[in-house]
Amino acid sequence: MAKTTEVEYTNKELLILMLKDQGIHEGNWALSAKLKFSTMNLGELADGSDASPAGAIAVVGCRIERVPEPLPFSINAAEANPKK
Repeated sequence: MAKTTEVEYTNKELLILMLKDQGIHEGNWALSAKLKFSTMNLGELADGSDASPAGAIAVVGCRIERVPEPLPFSINAAEANPKK
């Protein structure tokens, strides 16, 4: 078996895996990300005279959220993770 060095999931695949992990079998669910925003000054010159305000966004977590009605990006848990 080849050594796996990278695995990638689509948002839909990740949402379905999370529904299965949590044992959720009903409702419409959407995936969301928890973000952290930081500001800084960036420049290329050693003395900092060309520095400009900048920002960076980090993904610090993801979650699933039940939504009251189907959305174009939501998943129906009854279809994705039916009770056995």
